[in-house]
Amino acid sequence: MNPKRGKTASTEERVIEKTVFTEATLETEYSNCLFSNCDFSDIHLGEVLFDNCRFVACNFSLVKMEKTSWSHVRFEECKMTGIDFTDCNRFTFSACFIGCNLNYAVFTANNLQDTRFEDCTLEEATFSQSNLKGASFANCNLRRAIFSSSNLEKADFSTALHFEIDPNSNKLTNATFSRFGLSGLVASFGIKLVD
Repeated sequence: MNPKRGKTASTEERVIEKTVFTEATLETEYSNCLFSNCDFSDIHLGEVLFDNCRFVACNFSLVKMEKTSWSHVRFEECKMTGIDFTDCNRFTFSACFIGCNLNYAVFTANNLQDTRFEDCTLEEATFSQSNLKGASFANCNLRRAIFSSSNLEKADFSTALHFEIDPNSNKLTNATFSRFGLSGLVASFGIKLVD
């Protein structure tokens, strides 16, 4: 057991509500847990494993997650401003995001294949060198989000808003866009579309 963590090494099948977490109160593993209105902001999660967990209306702002494992997790209505997923455990990463604030989030070189983003705000988020094959951005605000050297094959941007994606620096084969989103694909060429 990690001496920096709480008394037990793992927590399973619990509902955890309105808890303010500190590094001292974190367990090393959570499985099949529901976290509701919890505050994880500004802490270092470290090597904690979250497996098949659901997070509802939780605050993760500025969390540090070096080697944190997120396996089959669901985030709903969570505040995740400035969160950096670059250093989390990439081998176990599997998540979906519903109605989350992910402004300034960093997903550099992450495997986000088939990841679902729905009704999220992703302003100035970074997706450089990421695998987003088959990802979905349903009704997401992608204003000033960065897509660079990323695999966007089969990704769905058909209802995404305010994105600008350079087709020359990203793989776009079979990606889906609405005709109203075409301006986000041609902006890098200096082309303006009008109705």
